Amino acid sequence: MHLTVSLTGSGHHPAAWRVSPLPAHPNAATLQAMACTAERGGLDAVLLGLPAEMPADCLARANTMILDPLPLLGSLIAVTNRIGLGAAWTVDYTEPYHVARVFATLDHLSYGRTAWIASMFGTASLVPRIGRPAGPEDPPAYCARAGEFIDVAKQLWDSWEDEAFALDKPSGMFVDPERVYPIQHVGAFFSVRGPLNVPRPPQGNPVLVLHDPSTAAARPFVASTADVVLMDCASLPDAVARYRDLRALAGRDTDVLRILANMVIVLDESELVAQQRAATLDAMIPPLPGSTARFVGTPDQLVTTLLVWHEQHACDGFNFLPAVMPHDLDQLVDAVFPRLQRHGLRPAAYPGATLREHLGLPRPRSQFATRAPMGLAS
Repeated sequence: MHLTVSLTGSGHHPAAWRVSPLPAHPNAATLQAMACTAERGGLDAVLLGLPAEMPADCLARANTMILDPLPLLGSLIAVTNRIGLGAAWTVDYTEPYHVARVFATLDHLSYGRTAWIASMFGTASLVPRIGRPAGPEDPPAYCARAGEFIDVAKQLWDSWEDEAFALDKPSGMFVDPERVYPIQHVGAFFSVRGPLNVPRPPQGNPVLVLHDPSTAAARPFVASTADVVLMDCASLPDAVARYRDLRALAGRDTDVLRILANMVIVLDESELVAQQRAATLDAMIPPLPGSTARFVGTPDQLVTTLLVWHEQHACDGFNFLPAVMPHDLDQLVDAVFPRLQRHGLRPAAYPGATLREHLGLPRPRSQFATRAPMGLAS
């Protein structure tokens, strides 16, 4: 059972900032401490840049001061050693070369612990803020552009073979030009010559995370492209159906895809206290009615729920959204994870050094490694 946690300032309930002891303003030290807590618990990864949804009329009252996930990820590299680190970056208003370069750099700095959460849908609100024209709203057209974007980023990561960074002091060869490839990509949306000016990432490709879209037209693309899919589902039957659908749409080896169910959690020592906490939060600012699973109860009850979902093949694991920080994260790490380990659902230690190893995903080989060398000057 793979487990990740989405970190945000005070918590994922829109009223969390009103009850959390943490500062509501952006605070790097607080988020670093939460990442260290998650690592102590042995989670596979922390994910950044996934704020909870909330009604528009609540934005002025809720915790909306979200730090940019990319520099925040960089700060978490310095205080963690094993846990994976994922950050959201939209494909709408940037370029594949920039994304490939930044995540290759972060993957090197973290020794192979990064994930790119490719934000694809729901970014229309950025248009008036950044002064750029809106992209295509038609899902097939949008997926065509996003697919080419992701493909170009992967080609750029692969434009260096693993052995290209020669550093051969006796011969004076710093980089082997026969193992670095201009990608010469010309497509419908992008023309990129390459190669990248950063060596191939330790993971080959950083882990690619995509959201399970609400539109059926986009689901085949997500299922066939992502390494990890974050799935929203309101109930166990819904999760079972969506999980089977995504697996069927993937059209590839199941060993290269992980599907995690998003779950908001409100945890306490007794069910009554947990329900009272949830009711108090909802009375302050009701969350949006939606399809994300929500659990309110005790650690033992959560473990039972996770076991049932696991036995029913509803997902490959969970991405937890703690309602209030640090309380619900602490409960998760200190009370839930030890119980899961006793059930044999979580390892006692990380299974490897990289995020791909945590998730049991293979390291992809460079797609250019078997081609005739083109050389740096080509």
